[in-house]
Amino acid sequence: MAAGRVSFVILMIVGGTTWAELPPAANRKVDFRKDIQPVFEKHCVRCHGAEKQEAGLRLDSRDEALNGGDSGPAWAAGDSASSLLVQLVAGVDPDVVMPPDGEALSAEKIGLLRAWIDQGAVWPLGGKSQP
Repeated sequence: MAAGRVSFVILMIVGGTTWAELPPAANRKVDFRKDIQPVFEKHCVRCHGAEKQEAGLRLDSRDEALNGGDSGPAWAAGDSASSLLVQLVAGVDPDVVMPPDGEALSAEKIGLLRAWIDQGAVWPLGGKSQP
């Protein structure tokens, strides 16, 4: 693949007719504190943090995040394409896109989330996102 060229994976949501293009997972080792925590802090913890937990989901605390929210786990370690978090930030369902307000995640950030999840979603103990 040529440098700078982006390929996309087609994803179909089972039980529905929604199709979306997902940015590919980043092609490098992803570090939670360096790569993922800043994404959560910038885009997620305002609504999914200590003060507010929309849909029962917290992304400012490892243990709370691993518990998932009202819709179940936010991600399935090792399977980013079927992870709810990726589907929501990628806009698989255009009626439910996260974050609902403010700056959407770039393809690069979604790719980092995908790679992190595909690499096992390692979130070190004590790793905490602050608003």
